Amino acid sequence: MKKKNSLPKTKEQKLFSWKRRGLLTCLLVSLIILILEGIDNKHTVDYRGTMDIVFAVLWVILELDSILRLVKIAREEGIKQYFKFNKIDFVYLVLSPIAMVCSFAAPALKWTRWIILFKMPKVIAKYNDENVFQLIAKSLALILVALFILPVFNVISTGFSAPGEIVNILPKNFDTFSFSYALSDTSFLKSFGNSFFIVIVGTSIFVFITTMAAYPLSKPDLPGRKWFMLFYMITMYFTGGMATDIILIDALGLMNTIWALILPSVISVYYMLLIKSFYEGLPAELEEAAKIDGASQMYVFLKIVLPLSKSIIATTCSFVVVNFWNNYMNSVLYITHNKEIYPVQMYIRNFLAMDPMDIALDNPTLLSYWDNIEMAYLTLAILPIVCAYPILFRFLKGGVTSGAVKG
Repeated sequence: MKKKNSLPKTKEQKLFSWKRRGLLTCLLVSLIILILEGIDNKHTVDYRGTMDIVFAVLWVILELDSILRLVKIAREEGIKQYFKFNKIDFVYLVLSPIAMVCSFAAPALKWTRWIILFKMPKVIAKYNDENVFQLIAKSLALILVALFILPVFNVISTGFSAPGEIVNILPKNFDTFSFSYALSDTSFLKSFGNSFFIVIVGTSIFVFITTMAAYPLSKPDLPGRKWFMLFYMITMYFTGGMATDIILIDALGLMNTIWALILPSVISVYYMLLIKSFYEGLPAELEEAAKIDGASQMYVFLKIVLPLSKSIIATTCSFVVVNFWNNYMNSVLYITHNKEIYPVQMYIRNFLAMDPMDIALDNPTLLSYWDNIEMAYLTLAILPIVCAYPILFRFLKGGVTSGAVKG
């Protein structure tokens, strides 16, 4: 397909386009500065003076543009007509410098900068087309991604830094002692193995139970289907609470066993309903054709339905894996003395609650490295999920909404 020939832009059009981009950049940078000043009181504190100066310069640029625009309107329409429709803009241009001075003089009034930025005459209205909206949306998304990723970098960098260093994003005085200690801790490695066993076995049981339960419920001719659905819905919205869970696990003889960390979490009615809705969206002709050829119901389920449901199963499994890996509450409720079966999250929780002085009596070096060792443990704990995410992402992208709406 050939591209349509477009007329070359005039000099005035090019100048207007560059001016528009420049003002939009000023707006976005000002917004980033306001967000950083509002939510980060640790890592940007040394740069607050520079950030204030940059914000002031950008405000001056936006303010001058607004003044020139209103002057142009006043010349074209006349002073009387100008004040008739632009009185509020004129008042803003007068009060805005006063508000800026107050925000610098009194730090408690910095919140007025949000008003200064967004109440600037036509500052948002000038960028109301689709391309600019996409640019702003993607810029905000990148900011949010950075806000989530930077703390992770801080944790990793602290684990690889020498003790006593103030770490932001990159390690300072690179030191591997903390990770060497964590990897030599046999109890920590054993808890890692426990977590892998819990995740693998728990997810396998989840897939078996959930897919098997969802398949018959997806058939409209199932006898008593409405009552089965009602039963599942009640269990999804109402629960007996933790006390009844503990009594049940104790009555089943599962207390202080690794199965107490697996079985209470192997079924999720919400995910089962998602898979059920996905089954209902599959063409009925596929099953009918297989049955005409002599295929049994189990063969149809295993060889036709399950392969077509890989996306929704992988998507739900990804959430279940994260839930099993991060779940330490079951350890608190059901494990009272058998610490050998603690998962990695429970081990780290207990380690963070320890008194460094008790450990330092046997090894004084640990006292200075204590904070770094904690970060090393946290880094190793999140590493498996970080490594698994790229593998699961291709299923997440296409399956996260599968089954949410019946096709």
